[in-house]
Amino acid sequence: MLFAVEGCCHGELDSIYAAIEQTEQEHGVKVDVLLICGDFEAVRNATDLATMAGPQKYRAMHDFYKYYTGEKTAPVLTIVIGGNHEA
Repeated sequence: MLFAVEGCCHGELDSIYAAIEQTEQEHGVKVDVLLICGDFEAVRNATDLATMAGPQKYRAMHDFYKYYTGEKTAPVLTIVIGGNHEA
């Protein structure tokens, strides 16, 4: 079983999944589990974004909402251990 481990992702799942896909192709492997440890920022909609703590310049929708709504499906089992901004 092959694990990929990511630190804070701040809601940018598309780039993480793309990096995993690139690594899989380059090395001829298949990642079974992605473990994200750190600030995840599961912003589902504009209301979540408006109530998000932190400086305005860091607030953005990013990609999580696409996976939350079903527009996209995670290509690998993804487990999240939230960071301090999920508290």
